[in-house]
Amino acid sequence: MRRGAGDHTFTLVNNCPESITAYVEDTKCGYSPRCSDASSYTAAQPGVILAGTSIQVTIPASWVGRIYAETVASSCGAKGEDCTIGEFNLDTGDIYAAQAYDISNIQGYTQAMSILFQGCDTVTCTSVDCSCSDAYPPGDETGCGDDSPVRACGAGAIPATITFCP
Repeated sequence: MRRGAGDHTFTLVNNCPESITAYVEDTKCGYSPRCSDASSYTAAQPGVILAGTSIQVTIPASWVGRIYAETVASSCGAKGEDCTIGEFNLDTGDIYAAQAYDISNIQGYTQAMSILFQGCDTVTCTSVDCSCSDAYPPGDETGCGDDSPVRACGAGAIPATITFCP
């Protein structure tokens, strides 16, 4: 195990006016090129989060994946396709960017989202028209030219909060 790596506690907060159904999906060896050293999420899916409540999930060290939520009005693909997604590459082995995270609307926008790793930059997107400094826009596979939506945080099991409808 890499120095400072350990399971991560993610708090999923639903500030939306309705219940959401949250999902944690692996993207190693698929949407992410990181493969052999990436962990899988094997716990139960977070499931329904009532409006105004939150839950905690434990995400394994070295996980690469997506967190997203469906609403009554939105249905997502098996890996969050067609929805707003939080993308994560945890415990990368780089002490300066050990935790990498972003918001992506490339495959679709369904709700506002923010991601905060304690003590690090928060990234927030509150509309389909977010700038490239906040999220990857719908249909844009250029990476905004410089991957500016991606945030980084140092090594260690840093707690994270994902807020739906911040």
